[in-house]
Amino acid sequence: MVTTSRFEIGSIVISGDGKKLGTVKEVMGDRFKLERRLMPDMWLANEYVDNAGSADGMVQMVLPKQGIGAARVDAPR
Repeated sequence: MVTTSRFEIGSIVISGDGKKLGTVKEVMGDRFKLERRLMPDMWLANEYVDNAGSADGMVQMVLPKQGIGAARVDAPR
């Protein structure tokens, strides 16, 4: 699992197949909120992140864009 300290608010989130999903809006514990253009925000589990905080400032997910729903989790309490 990726630690939250490697996430930065505003980082671009990319799917495993290279599609832009949105940006990191918020980070709490083992999940982060994905801000999506013209769509509701969604919380995703860090366990589906391939890498984060790389030199280019992007968060790379392991799942393809069409499968990103599998990483969806409830908002933290």
